[in-house]
Amino acid sequence: MPDQPLSPASNVEPSDDALFERYRNGDAAAFETLLARHQSALFGFLIRMAGDRALAEDLFQETWLRVVREARRYRAEQKFSRWLFTIANRLAIDELRRRKRWRTVSVDDEEAAVELPANGPSAAVETERRQTLSRIEAALATMQPSLRQVFLLREHSGVSFKEIAAMTDAPLGTVLWRMSAALKHLRKELEADGMME
Repeated sequence: MPDQPLSPASNVEPSDDALFERYRNGDAAAFETLLARHQSALFGFLIRMAGDRALAEDLFQETWLRVVREARRYRAEQKFSRWLFTIANRLAIDELRRRKRWRTVSVDDEEAAVELPANGPSAAVETERRQTLSRIEAALATMQPSLRQVFLLREHSGVSFKEIAAMTDAPLGTVLWRMSAALKHLRKELEADGMME
């Protein structure tokens, strides 16, 4: 099958599965597109799971190395984003168990290198946004690890609860309960902080 352009004239983006199949057939640009498409969500998930920027960077790289090493094992019916986040989740859990720690990192640390566009929000609005995110991060830091795991997988990977159940080897009802409990925990913490009424 001949290589096709990554941005066809119809402006329809190729699916992750189509890109991954191109990569397996030797198209390095397809892999770069997949990396660009998923790097922000994947790193956001890992930094909040790991609680340490350096560890998150190591896990991020190891996740993509696993993708490369296990490329021939991937089956399109798995859905690429689910497979990617399953790999990342397992690596993070294994490493955190080895280190016996669960915490989160400040959003300020994660976003330190992000520059705002010239036409972005005013300094006051940006300061308020950062304070709000810091409060949310603090609430996440006090959440039980199993609840935080489900919450972060749902928020960062965009996979369904059924897929999260498969990724975490937990019954669907348990996953739904954990998400509900995570949201209740966040609400309680934010209400205590005066952010919600």
